[in-house]
Amino acid sequence: MLIGTSWGAMLGLSFAARYPRDVSALVLVGCGTYDENSRVLFRASLDQRLGAPGRERIATLKNRLASELNAANRNVIQAELGAAYMKAESYDLIEEDGDVADGAWVDEAGHVETWNDALRLQREGVEPDAFSRISARVLMIHGDVDPHPGPATRDLLRRFIPQLEYVELERCGHEPWRERHARHHFVELVREWCNRQTAQPNP
Repeated sequence: MLIGTSWGAMLGLSFAARYPRDVSALVLVGCGTYDENSRVLFRASLDQRLGAPGRERIATLKNRLASELNAANRNVIQAELGAAYMKAESYDLIEEDGDVADGAWVDEAGHVETWNDALRLQREGVEPDAFSRISARVLMIHGDVDPHPGPATRDLLRRFIPQLEYVELERCGHEPWRERHARHHFVELVREWCNRQTAQPNP
């Protein structure tokens, strides 16, 4: 059983497609996009949520990133970008210890490399076509205010994974476990679904 969020959800799909016999169940939380139309929807929604101050903050950080050569400093800037985006991708985020973006857990170069590879697989028609090999039971969970277009991604994925179940959480953004109004429902939903899959025979 695999559980992945955002980019991790996309990695979970890739792994389950490549090793279908090794994955019996898969939970996708805030899954990323698999076509340009969905990314257009995402960018438009995110831009609206950022507002003028948010867009200015993002532009400043991107300019700093473009001129920074030191890898450690680039990681810090990437972490700051992630924190700025997350504010726009959330509904009522619970701040936690360690939320300060210090770059210690960020690999900016790895982020760019892996995302570019994901886009390459989509351009070449490898993904999401390969997902038709996924035999695992799949649950997709998405916040109703997450700018990532959950329904559009759900509909696309179901063309290849007809067994995919979809649940949308109210008053919830991109990271349900940190959302004040959705975190308990999210945890119980995942726990109940995973327990149910464990009790069932492998597909």
